[in-house]
Amino acid sequence: MANVPSMKARIATAMLCGLATLMAESCAATPRSASALQLVVTPGLERVGTLIENAIREGAFPGAALVIGQGDRILFARGFGTLTGELGSPPVTLDTVYDLASVTKVVGTSTAAMLLLEDGRLRLDDRVADFIPGFGAAGKENVTVLDLLTHTSGLKAYETWQRVEEKRQPGESPADALLRHYTGLPVSYPPRTQIRYSCLNMQVLARVVENASGERIEDLLVRRVYLPLGMTDTRYTLNAQQIERTAPTLRLPDGSLLRGTVHDPLARYHGSNEHSPGNAGLFSTARDLSRYCRMILRGGELDGIRVMQPGTVHRMTSNLAPSATGETRGLGWGIYRPGAYASALNGTDQTRAIGHTGYTGTFLWLDKLTKAYVVLLTNRTFPEEKGQPEGKPSFFTVREQVVKTVREYVEGQHAP
Repeated sequence: MANVPSMKARIATAMLCGLATLMAESCAATPRSASALQLVVTPGLERVGTLIENAIREGAFPGAALVIGQGDRILFARGFGTLTGELGSPPVTLDTVYDLASVTKVVGTSTAAMLLLEDGRLRLDDRVADFIPGFGAAGKENVTVLDLLTHTSGLKAYETWQRVEEKRQPGESPADALLRHYTGLPVSYPPRTQIRYSCLNMQVLARVVENASGERIEDLLVRRVYLPLGMTDTRYTLNAQQIERTAPTLRLPDGSLLRGTVHDPLARYHGSNEHSPGNAGLFSTARDLSRYCRMILRGGELDGIRVMQPGTVHRMTSNLAPSATGETRGLGWGIYRPGAYASALNGTDQTRAIGHTGYTGTFLWLDKLTKAYVVLLTNRTFPEEKGQPEGKPSFFTVREQVVKTVREYVEGQHAP
């Protein structure tokens, strides 16, 4: 524990450097167009900056990128801290690349599935076994694309890659070994009777999408979503320049940094070259994700470029969980009930508050009612995975406080 004060001192020094950089830039006093995302701090939302700064100071994460918007306005946009929290580490900017972890499930896999639903190459009631030979066994005979998207398939939550590697056949790729393993798994509960969030659902769905489309998910999304929207840093495979801007998620035992390679063990084993993993593996920036959120809230269009039809986006962000579960779930998206992330006014499919989190410290929140959104990216797992510090803020509490502040601001702007 003797190194804790020195770490705090390094973080404090890095924050002072970041503050000096911030003061040297021109800070906007009014919302700006999101077409040219720059440093923005709208009066009334200064508290979110304080929340992030306090969390960095207390060691919840070394740095963060935060964008808050409403409609076509950017209300807050700023980077905080540094990539590692150590002296000499580059400051976080709106172009810092983050490992999205499970946010991949919506920005990547579910979005790709929606494109094929729109094209007519997939239907929600299609059986998974029609796209993956051998899958229809051990209680999975009638599992559908909808079941995978709503996490009601019966598949268990996770698997260890070591278990799959032990049974990998000669010449078989890790990605194919995973899929073969999943086809043989029995269901862990009767399909459509409960919601059990599962990385296996999305890895299976990713292969369904690739088999139905005839191309990797990354290629499909870059061609039809990311490039048209100008999301130039949203990729499964990064180039050298992007890796230099990537926040690491771990310091490995040999002292090197894990960055540009997905943190999630299952997705890392799967790999992104032959097939795109569905549960994690996507990297992006706050700048890019701001554009993605605006596209969703605008019904599939941004800056005159349409990538999905309004009906497709509406279906994706509506509650389609089986009634037997007694819960709400969109197609990939989590749907928030009244509480920290939603109010009673968010109770219809036209007004839902939706979102998704990522294990590495990433978070998207969108309010269909007010058209407000939050993109919060951190590398909370760096330098090593740890639990919430006793009595100190964590990523989980900070994201709740940020959304609460945003909701109060937006509601205040619309008060009679």
